[in-house]
Amino acid sequence: MTDDQLKQLIESNAKSIAALSDAMATEREAIATDREERRAERGQLYQYLGRIAAAQSNFYEVQADYYHQLAVLSERQTRTEEQIVKILKHLSITE
Repeated sequence: MTDDQLKQLIESNAKSIAALSDAMATEREAIATDREERRAERGQLYQYLGRIAAAQSNFYEVQADYYHQLAVLSERQTRTEEQIVKILKHLSITE
């Protein structure tokens, strides 16, 4: 190989190395951007999961209160029916 051919080969290799270095740098930036986006999305996901858990907790609390109120109403109805039966028995005895 002549000196000119060696110089051309060296220049060609240098350009190839520079292009590969640029491509790798661009790829690293893209990977870093993707990681940051995933990190942000993960943070949002945890916020959404927290909100869902809070909403579910509120729902269960309301549901428990509802069933408690139903039980209270059932007890009141039972007492009222017992009182009505006593009154009716008392009225039928006195008549």
